[in-house]
Amino acid sequence: MGNTYDAIIVGAGPAGSMAAYVAARLGLRVLVIDRFRFPRMKPCGGGLTQKSVILLRSFGIDLNNVIRNTCNRVVIINNAGSFIITDNEPIISVVSRDEFDNYLLSNALEKGADYVNDRIIGINNGNDYVSVTGMNNSYIGKYVIAADGVNSIIAKSLGNNIRRNNAMAFMTIARGSYHNDLCIIDMTRMKWGYSWVFPRGDNEYDVGIGSIRWANYKTQLIKYVHDIGLREGAVLGHPIPIKPRENIISKRIALIGDAGGFADPTTGEGIFYAMYSGALAALALRYSSNPAEFANNYLRSIEPLIKNLSLAYYLSLGAYGVDHLVMGRLGISAFSMSNTKKLIKRIMRGNIWYYRVPASIIKFSLINGPKIILRKTLHG
Repeated sequence: MGNTYDAIIVGAGPAGSMAAYVAARLGLRVLVIDRFRFPRMKPCGGGLTQKSVILLRSFGIDLNNVIRNTCNRVVIINNAGSFIITDNEPIISVVSRDEFDNYLLSNALEKGADYVNDRIIGINNGNDYVSVTGMNNSYIGKYVIAADGVNSIIAKSLGNNIRRNNAMAFMTIARGSYHNDLCIIDMTRMKWGYSWVFPRGDNEYDVGIGSIRWANYKTQLIKYVHDIGLREGAVLGHPIPIKPRENIISKRIALIGDAGGFADPTTGEGIFYAMYSGALAALALRYSSNPAEFANNYLRSIEPLIKNLSLAYYLSLGAYGVDHLVMGRLGISAFSMSNTKKLIKRIMRGNIWYYRVPASIIKFSLINGPKIILRKTLHG
C-alpha cells in the first residue's frame, strides 16, 4: 500500500501534536487527523505547570511566543483558610488553548507530519494495517495513535466505557480588573472540586469551576465570576478523565491523553499527561518492529504514569474530602505544612510522583487532628 502511513494520529490537541512531532522527528511518516480547523477554541484552564514547559523545551519547542502570563503567586483556599503555596516563584504559566494547540500542531507539521481535517466515524484493526474511516475519506496506517479526547470513539471501540470515571468542568474567559499575577484555587465554592482564576494578561482571566461529581455548573460559574468583580464571556463545559482507561492498547492501536484517561484527578491537569503519553507512544512505535513489541513497549513505558494517576485519584478524595470537608472545618489543613507545599512544587516541576503526598497529608491529620479536637473540646 503505497499511501500507508507509519502512524495515523487521530486528534491534534497536545497529545496528538506531541506524538506527531516526536514521530516525525524520528523519521516516521505521520498523518494527523482532526475534525476541527486550527486554531480552534478549547475549554481548559490554560495553566502549564513547570514540568510541561520542561518537557517541551527538552524536545526543542520554545514557548516564549505563546505564554500569555506567569503566576508568581499561587494560593489554595479551603475550609481551613488561605494558603500561599508559592510566592514570587513562578510554577504556572498561562496560555490560551487556541494559540497553544495551534503552535504545537504547527511544530509537528514543520517536522514533516501531514494533516487533514476530517471527522473519524469508524476504525478497523486489521492484521497488517489499521483502516480509519472519516466523513470525507478513508486512511490506512500501520498503527493508530488515538488522541481524540475523553469522548474518544477509538477508546470506545476498544471496549472502554467512555462515560465512566469523568469529572466535569465549566470555564469562561472573563474580563475586568483582578489580581494580575495570582493564580487562585478555591475549594470553598464546590464540593469535591474547586474553582480557579488564572490571569491571562490584558485584563483577561481564565475562570472555571469543576468537580469529580458530574453536574452542570454553569450557574455556579457565572455567580463566581460576578462575585470576584469580573464579566463572563462564553461559558463552555468539558469532561475531564479521573482514571486511566481499562484498555489502553489493542494490537496496532494505542490511546494517549484524555482518550487514555490520562489526567490528574487532584488538580485537573491534563496537558502534561497528554504530551507525555504522546511522546511515549511515538518513541515506542519508532523502536518496535511488530505490534506485540509496540504494545509491550508502550505499556511498559506508560505503567509508572498509570500507577501515579491511579494513586492521585485516591489523593483527590483525601484532599477534597478528609482535608477540606473534615479537617478543614476544624481549622486545620495539610496545605499549611511547609513540607506539603514543597511536595506540591516538586510535583508541578516533575521532580517526583505522587507517592509521597498521601503520607504527608495522612501524617498531618493523624498528628494534629486529635490535638485540635481535644483542645476544642476542653476549651470550647
